[in-house]
Amino acid sequence: MGITVRRERRGNGKEYYKVYDVRRVNRKIVQKYVGYLGKSPGSKREIDPETLLLHVERLLKKEMSQEDISAVLKRMGIEYDAWPITKIIIENDLRLEKVFLKLK
Repeated sequence: MGITVRRERRGNGKEYYKVYDVRRVNRKIVQKYVGYLGKSPGSKREIDPETLLLHVERLLKKEMSQEDISAVLKRMGIEYDAWPITKIIIENDLRLEKVFLKLK
């Protein structure tokens, strides 16, 4: 079956998104929680680690402006609606064996 993103509502009315691995085991559907995506399913995007490594050094040295970051993300095909970007989080998800870039 595969990886599924689910929207869940809490008692306070807020929505959150989670990732589940859904498989068929002994003719039954089994769902396994994999990870948390936050308030927006698009808040995490899978990226190619080699592409990201080209820019990590500049990010760590704080040599990139908001416009530079926006241009790099656009070249990577990542669209976002947050301005200004206050946090850039690089996450290696060992369960999914993928690297994600999360913007806030």
